Amino acid sequence: MKNTGGRGRRAKNTSQCQRVFCGWDTPLLQTAMHWLIENSGQWGSVQEEAEAMPLLADQLDEEPGQPAGDGASNAIDLSSIDLVLPSSRAVSRLKEKLLMAAQAAGRAYRPPRFYLVGRLPSLLYRRPAEWASDFEQTLAWARVLSSSDPAQLQTLVPTLPDADSTTGWLDLATTTRRLWTKTSAENLTFAAVADKVENAAERRRWEFLVKSHDDYLAELKKAERCDPNAAALDAIADNRCRALRPLVLVGATDLPEMVKVMLSQIDTPLTSFVAAPESMAGHFDALGCLVPEKWKDHVLPIRDEQLIPAAGIEDQSHGVTELLAEFGEDYSVDAITIGVTDESQIEPIENQCRMLKVDTYRHFGWTVAETSVGRLMDLLVVYRQRRNWRSLAALVRHAAVFEMVQNHFRSVAEKEGGNKTSVDWLTRLDQLMAEAFPRSLDQPLPSKRFESALADEIRDCVETWLAPLNQKRQAIRSWSKVVAEVLGKLFPHAERPEIDSPKDAPSDRTAKSAARTVEAVEATFRVLEGFEELSVPLDSPVDSNTALELLSARIAEISLPDSPAPNKIEILGWLDLALDDAPALALCGLNHPFVPEASSGDPFLPSSLQKSLNQRINDRRYARDVHAMHQMLCGRQQTRILVGTHSADGSPTPPSRLLAASTADDAARRVCRLLTDHRVSVEIVAESNEAEQESGGDTNRIDYFRPPPPEPGRTIETLSVTAFSAYLACPYRFYLRHVLRLRPLDDAALELAANQFGDLVHGALEYFGESDLKDESDPSKIEAELIAQLHRFADERYGNNTASTVALQVRQAERRLKTVALRQAERVAAGWRIHAVEASVDELDIDRVTKKPKKPTGILLDGQFTGLRGRFDRIDYHPELDRWAILDYKTHGHLPEKKHLKKLADGSTTWVDLQLPLYRRFIPDLNIPADPVDVELGYFNVAEKDTETKVNIASFTEAQFAQADELIHYCVRQIRDCRFEPSESGVEYDDYEMMFNEATTTIAEDDDESSEVSR
Repeated sequence: MKNTGGRGRRAKNTSQCQRVFCGWDTPLLQTAMHWLIENSGQWGSVQEEAEAMPLLADQLDEEPGQPAGDGASNAIDLSSIDLVLPSSRAVSRLKEKLLMAAQAAGRAYRPPRFYLVGRLPSLLYRRPAEWASDFEQTLAWARVLSSSDPAQLQTLVPTLPDADSTTGWLDLATTTRRLWTKTSAENLTFAAVADKVENAAERRRWEFLVKSHDDYLAELKKAERCDPNAAALDAIADNRCRALRPLVLVGATDLPEMVKVMLSQIDTPLTSFVAAPESMAGHFDALGCLVPEKWKDHVLPIRDEQLIPAAGIEDQSHGVTELLAEFGEDYSVDAITIGVTDESQIEPIENQCRMLKVDTYRHFGWTVAETSVGRLMDLLVVYRQRRNWRSLAALVRHAAVFEMVQNHFRSVAEKEGGNKTSVDWLTRLDQLMAEAFPRSLDQPLPSKRFESALADEIRDCVETWLAPLNQKRQAIRSWSKVVAEVLGKLFPHAERPEIDSPKDAPSDRTAKSAARTVEAVEATFRVLEGFEELSVPLDSPVDSNTALELLSARIAEISLPDSPAPNKIEILGWLDLALDDAPALALCGLNHPFVPEASSGDPFLPSSLQKSLNQRINDRRYARDVHAMHQMLCGRQQTRILVGTHSADGSPTPPSRLLAASTADDAARRVCRLLTDHRVSVEIVAESNEAEQESGGDTNRIDYFRPPPPEPGRTIETLSVTAFSAYLACPYRFYLRHVLRLRPLDDAALELAANQFGDLVHGALEYFGESDLKDESDPSKIEAELIAQLHRFADERYGNNTASTVALQVRQAERRLKTVALRQAERVAAGWRIHAVEASVDELDIDRVTKKPKKPTGILLDGQFTGLRGRFDRIDYHPELDRWAILDYKTHGHLPEKKHLKKLADGSTTWVDLQLPLYRRFIPDLNIPADPVDVELGYFNVAEKDTETKVNIASFTEAQFAQADELIHYCVRQIRDCRFEPSESGVEYDDYEMMFNEATTTIAEDDDESSEVSR
């Protein structure tokens, strides 16, 4: 880099630039279009010398012009000029307007070349070599920085990446590249910045950056590449900037300093269209760019009625639809624009419009990151880096991976002649995740769990698919082929969905989403193919995980355009609104920090330069946004502005500083009104067309999940013990759980839920009750046996490959069981012995174990039999007293009376749990030789507090038991009659709240009591 260039000087006056002031009242593109047509003959036709001035990138696609033909003398010939605009939307709109004007006039049309401002430098000098892409620049910086002296590099960052951390070095390289881009845009080199430093530490940092930059350029030269910004600064230093064709700038009022200096050196005709009256010429420099200090006191022509207060993003979105309804009375769809100041506002507005059947078009389009392909790449990166069951469970939920695994099981079933595809493998995997909490994919799963073999098969299927990634380090361009191969197995021939008619297209969300996925797949393969052209000298070998992460990041940034249509309302970003020519604008979110956007500080820049540079950028952005706002207010018939209080993520958003571009009184009054007034919301409903009325509704409406209503006549004939308390709490939730058999299944939990911790303790106690030491009186031996049985149960249920939180909870269970050992020893000393554990009764007339006939358990009521099921944690017997006790293990410290009875406002009590009264009814079916009145019923509380861990016998009166029997009969009759209305008071703990979010419900294969009894 020559020392004579990039010293930060401003552009000189450009006498050859013709500024065309277009006023405020007419959209700038409209005025520019008329001017270009009227002056199309002044340039003539120029033969382009393409070989003399290679371009930075391929030029934009152009609308086909009309051939000159016999009417060439009357043709609109703009083929000899280059048009430069600030946005792709402005380019496409001006193309459209010029072509339509030529067609309306019946004149032949030869279009100009269109460029974005970012590509303007490529027109002004000859490139010394092929441009380095952003990624190649990052690779070159990473190589230089990683090979630098660590002591010198620490002047830049105190903590260096690990030597073998490719991603870490690339992140640092990206930061350095952006610093260079920001500096060079202000016509500064690193050497020029070094001359401005104020202390020794900053001087050492910038001296290192200057040397590193020289090494970086040398790396690019070896690779036969060049840095675009460095080449531009060299051209400025050598006064080599020139243009072969006349340039016309349209709305380019915020050019970087480097571009201004380049334009000051050219001697070809230069025209700049400025949206302002000529009386404001002093507010613009010689190139038609804004002079920031002139706009600090500019007053915007805004009226109070144009400002509308709104709350959060939901209210703002609703406000937009209210404005659309208002505008719709006077304007067609293509005459209305929705403006947003931040991309986070787009989706809520789209959703609100979709519910009202209003089709929208987002000029922003999408990125691949927002599509199925982008999500797949993210899931792949996480899976390969973590290699745990949680990342696998997330990966196989992706639609394409799910289909691959489904096809695997289908293929296996066909080969084996079995019915393997009938197994809901994803639910089984979720059950494993929700109940065993497995960690590493490389460690064995619990062998006694029936889901383990199936989960291993799922893992092996995914590993087979990803086997090409299991290779040694290689170049990124080689990995791009491997990633394309992996993706190709899921997307072998992506086909666009066929749409029967244009009428169906806007409302068919599934088809549009599928088409976007196809576009994303095609774009991804193009980008991966492009990586094969990566410069060989810059392409260093990396491992597969690093390559996958790098490629995923580049794929995520790919832009996918939306499809415009005359029947769609366009959604434009802030920077596109100034050149939009729609007569009506609904602008959402005139708030800080969206407008004006503040320049963030750079920790590498010297403090003095950073302050002046940030201030310069902020002043320029304020001037740009004030100027743009003035265009929006004056260049259209209707402009309404929503000012919210919170952003989409809930952050407070005060009104924009642009509202201060007024008199002090006006600004104060408006801000106070926006912060204190509340908009009167108007309900907007969609109109039904004739076709919908004939069909009884919109066949393409959005189907949101709704809980299933009870089906008439659908009920169950057998009830478990817990079914009664469930019905008393909420008949509808009883219907979901016991009739439809929908049970919550949450695979996102990181630790045992309360009921699962209860199962852990219960399992240890059950195994103890079956052991030879069940009647042991020595507390130490009981404790040792209980803890041994606890670990036996934990090993069977969770294994060693489980979450660390589960291991901690096992330790917590150990502590509780130590207290249980003391209470058990006391009970044995008192003469009680464990008679049975896990005894059960059911509605069958055949014993499940012995296969012998038995009496069915149930209720004969109104001449109809209803079966009952129950499982009993523990039955104790006292031989000396000939007494019996039925105990239920609970991992809380509440007394039976507290859990079964609820005190009402009048002082009376009502039953809310019928477990122990039902146990009392089952006593004869348990073959207990005692009158049920004499059998003790209670809890063995295994509580968190040692003082609450003990046996608590219930003290219900016979009158209360009689009330319980009546309530049991009531529940049976109601369930028989299919009375499943939701409880008006709701429930304290709602297992089905997650049905309205992201949880999964599963249909149980059986209604075994082991999954029913509350722990």
